[in-house]
Amino acid sequence: MFENHFGWLDWVVVGGTLLISLLIGIYYAIRSKNSNEDLLVGGRKMRILPVAASVMVTYVSAITVLGFPAEVYSFGGQIFMIHAVSAIAFPLSAFLFIPFFYRMKLTSINEYLEQRFDSKWVRWLASATFILQQTTLSGVILYAPSIALEAFLGFPVWLSILGIGICGTIYTSIGGLKAVVVTDAFQFLMMVAGMVAIVWKGVTSSGGISNAFQVASEYGRLNFIDLTFDPFMRHNLWNFIIGSGFYALMQPAVHQLQVQRYSSMPSISHARKAIIYSVPLKLTVMLMCLLTGISIFAMYAHCDPFKQGEIKKVDQIVPYFVVKELASIPGMIGLFTACIFSAVLSSISSALNSLSAVTWEDFLSRNKYFKEMRPTSQANVSRLIGLFYGILTMGLAFGAQNLGAIYSATFAAVGATGGALFGVFLLGMFCPFANFVGAIAGMLTGLGTMIVISVTAFIHKIDLIPLPTFVDQCPIVDALTGGDGNSTDLDFATTTFETPTTMLIDIMAEDKYELHKIFKLSYLLYSVVAAGLTIGVGIIVSLLALICVKSTRKFPRKKYLHPIVQKMCGVCSNSPKEGVLTTSSIIHMDPVQFKIQASAAVYNGHSKNGHNNPQQKRKHSSDHGKSVSNNNFKNGATNKGYDASSEL
Repeated sequence: MFENHFGWLDWVVVGGTLLISLLIGIYYAIRSKNSNEDLLVGGRKMRILPVAASVMVTYVSAITVLGFPAEVYSFGGQIFMIHAVSAIAFPLSAFLFIPFFYRMKLTSINEYLEQRFDSKWVRWLASATFILQQTTLSGVILYAPSIALEAFLGFPVWLSILGIGICGTIYTSIGGLKAVVVTDAFQFLMMVAGMVAIVWKGVTSSGGISNAFQVASEYGRLNFIDLTFDPFMRHNLWNFIIGSGFYALMQPAVHQLQVQRYSSMPSISHARKAIIYSVPLKLTVMLMCLLTGISIFAMYAHCDPFKQGEIKKVDQIVPYFVVKELASIPGMIGLFTACIFSAVLSSISSALNSLSAVTWEDFLSRNKYFKEMRPTSQANVSRLIGLFYGILTMGLAFGAQNLGAIYSATFAAVGATGGALFGVFLLGMFCPFANFVGAIAGMLTGLGTMIVISVTAFIHKIDLIPLPTFVDQCPIVDALTGGDGNSTDLDFATTTFETPTTMLIDIMAEDKYELHKIFKLSYLLYSVVAAGLTIGVGIIVSLLALICVKSTRKFPRKKYLHPIVQKMCGVCSNSPKEGVLTTSSIIHMDPVQFKIQASAAVYNGHSKNGHNNPQQKRKHSSDHGKSVSNNNFKNGATNKGYDASSEL
């Protein structure tokens, strides 16, 4: 669509960005202790500010840089509320959940599930779900910048995918988490520089920031708050508070990408600060995305390039603006390209490192062959795993062209799977009688239901009418203008346009099937519903399993319950497998004190194994000590149990 606007300075900026990222990876590969602890959790000695920047950029991909302003351009600034609620949710998560998991010294968050539910199958199901989620989303994230590069550089899509994918795979695989975190910090600066240039040009070209906001307000782009309470409405204040708030609460707590980051810190205090410090960084970037969308709209409100046919999708509005307005300034095209590259590299590298960690810790490390390897060989295996996922991600990126709505489809996919994962963690932390049968049933129900809802919603046509734009001041006569260059606004009531949330699969474009209302649920609530189903089904099935399955009648160790529940659970054990839970225990549960009266439970050494005998007790205690010393919980997993309430 556009001729090549790249000059030598643009190539220097882009090449320098990639080269610096690679050099950082090489540097940490040379300095690495060549162990999995160093490769996957940075030796647990990372610093606060780089980790805070890394936490932030994991939420900012090329999807954000391209899709967020396009969403504002078409539907207004309500989308900013998704990120605004994180200002409350992130600190809350830092105090409620991060101390609980930090003390366990996890590499894979799914280690907790196996220990809590005493089942490798719960852990494997969560791990498989995470792997499927991250590989799929990484493919979309890698594909997104190829749209921009094709739009204003004429780069083939395949070349963009291979170029960015190979660079990210190399420095992530050889440098590990330290390289990922430090390059994230560098790429954060590149993203900010690129976005500042766009905002500056947009504001100055639209007549100043006051004029930009005036135009945006006149045409409804500043509609941040809608008090309508309707879960089937795409955006309103309550859906943002409930849906986005829940999503922002769960991300720092149990998302593997963030778990590795706060686990890499030397103390709980450092981990909390890294999460909290990421909030102003995140809000700054999102505010710049908002200003980008507002300023671009102010410029093109009366000459919409999409209606003019100059761009094929509204997602291309940002690169279109850059080429039209910044190409005359040397280096600006390169700076924007480096911004896009940095956004996608930060997301891809984080995903690849986490996929390596989960695959090694949850699957390969259990195998005797891999377990007996030298630390150096184990680290090399983890590097090969990262290389494999890098190649897989590039392959999936080629298929991402069939995905429609870049921004909302990605958020919906994360919500459909992430909500169920968070739900099973909540079930384990807050429900003492939950067992592995309920956990598996709940996860499968939550995952299956939300995937059906999200896929059905995106396959079938759901018309979303964008806010109005005009072509009455376009200098070039277009077929849409009636031939005289002075057109009136198109009738949006009868015309459907491709927008960031309505670009659906072409073959289904004319589908008139009337969907059940449940499939029109706001995508913001996907994670809430998925978690609710997981917890609800998990509780019911767990209670049924207590009656039917004898092996489920075990008290969990207090260590694996949230500190709030620890203080209320009167008979939960400080040692593994020391109690038996029966239906009578549940019937006699005090709803006020939440203390299980184990009148019918065989507890405190009175089991069929005959632990009444002092000699057998000593043997049991010795065996227990050995098992504890060999588990994956490096700190806090002692015979004394763990009281995390002191960290709250």
